[in-house]
Amino acid sequence: MQKLPLFVISFSLLTVSAVTWADDDVSGTPAYVGVGLGHASVDRGSVALSGADSGGINGTSTSRSLFGGYYFTDNFGAELGYHDYGSPTAFTQAGFVVLECPASFSCPKISGETAEVLGKMELVPQLDGILRAGLLEWNVGSPGGTLLGKTSGSAFIYGVGVRYRLSYGLSFDATYERSSFTTEETRIGLSYSF
Repeated sequence: MQKLPLFVISFSLLTVSAVTWADDDVSGTPAYVGVGLGHASVDRGSVALSGADSGGINGTSTSRSLFGGYYFTDNFGAELGYHDYGSPTAFTQAGFVVLECPASFSCPKISGETAEVLGKMELVPQLDGILRAGLLEWNVGSPGGTLLGKTSGSAFIYGVGVRYRLSYGLSFDATYERSSFTTEETRIGLSYSF
């Protein structure tokens, strides 16, 4: 949980810096903040056919995201995000006995912080295509350490998305992201440029 305060401080500094550098034209402002809601899928580990002891997380859940970023040019930017991937189904295996949550134990909560670079290109007026790549710092709550052998780590994350610019600095976002931690997230969101 020590990473969350560092993330909050970084996010706050980015937001304050962005507000300082933002110009008065709302349509061309480079800084933004937003929220997202979506569907997350985690597929880490599998049941051993040989009956070996194992565990893993293999399920879906509702995801929630909070993000903010800054475009340094019309086509290049950076974004920080916090992602709550929910508590997808998990399993533990002892011999040929497989137990699943939530019936046998509580499902572990999964979250992550991201730092990504963005490439943006206008596809048609008011609709931008966005490519993203960066780093995901993931965290798995109890009993994640037992199931996966560790409770946190780093992973490469990449994705694509579109942003439709509405009026008054608001935008509608649709994003798909995948990580080497084997998370997938499809989300829609609303962002505000300032």
